[in-house]
Amino acid sequence: MLQARAPDVELEAYRGLMEPPDQFEDGFTFRTVLGAFFVGFIMMPGAIYMGLIAGVSLGSAAEWVTIILFSELARRSFSSLTRQEIYVIYYIAGGLAGVIGGTMLAGGPFGQLIWNQYLVQSQAAAGFGLTEHIPRWVSPPAGSEALLQRTFLHRAWIPPLTVLVISQILARAEWFCLGYFLFRITSDVERLPFPLAPVAAQGATALADAEDDGQSNWRWRVFAIGMGIGL
Repeated sequence: MLQARAPDVELEAYRGLMEPPDQFEDGFTFRTVLGAFFVGFIMMPGAIYMGLIAGVSLGSAAEWVTIILFSELARRSFSSLTRQEIYVIYYIAGGLAGVIGGTMLAGGPFGQLIWNQYLVQSQAAAGFGLTEHIPRWVSPPAGSEALLQRTFLHRAWIPPLTVLVISQILARAEWFCLGYFLFRITSDVERLPFPLAPVAAQGATALADAEDDGQSNWRWRVFAIGMGIGL
């Protein structure tokens, strides 16, 4: 007879880091909408510009900078963000950590277009006779006015930008559909804990519970020390 498998002690300890709540609250509020606009109109363009100019990305620092900024603004307004609101803002700002093109170039999806226009004008491509075989939906041809002026604001970039937008939409649809399907399997069927969810959840808990009965919460102290070391 097959013996019952012994429970995994480490797995059970990891599951116990963040206990499931008794009741759930909505984290999509007006303040999280403001956070989304802040990320979309302030942080994201700055991250893309930094990637195109310096070749570096803000990385995960952008997530916590946004969260700390909004949590401090809420405190100065004699209010506070809930754990759910902080986590939603964290998830929205997490898009900045992935501002990397398919060729590992910083600058978001536009980083790929920068690489494409370099390839079209490179001596290596011209030497192998590849320049004339690169289609217009990849990059404008060598000698194009758009490349000479070094700008995306040109009609020659319409086909590459159209392909880029369509591919991004399809990628997001694939991400949500397959992500939800695999989530249902691992969470509801296999009952496995999400690998890094407790890390983000405890960070949100540290910021939401910074003050507890007039005394600093231990999570806030650990978060502040880790933030100082990271900076």
